[in-house]
Amino acid sequence: MDNSNSFKLACQISIDQFVFNKLQKFVIDKQAANDEVILSLASNSNYYSIKDIMKILNISTRKEVELLIKNLQLNKEKYRHLSANNEWLYNNDALNILKLYLIYKVA
Repeated sequence: MDNSNSFKLACQISIDQFVFNKLQKFVIDKQAANDEVILSLASNSNYYSIKDIMKILNISTRKEVELLIKNLQLNKEKYRHLSANNEWLYNNDALNILKLYLIYKVA
């Protein structure tokens, strides 16, 4: 008779969290025992990629977002940082400035 019991738990989990958990599960072998892996998600860190900004502000093209960032001078270290994937991520201040600019232009 087997004493091990297994249970299935039904839960709702966001896709981002599922992907994040899947990435965190990696096999540690003898060579990688001292290596560090840093994984980050934009939703957890309050930094947004250009694709995230496009979705949030409902802008259709990447060029429009890049032009707005350039015109509003948001391409400074104060508003962005380079991720591990060599992609610029923008903070909440930059996102708020973009939102306010678009509201101002519409009004």
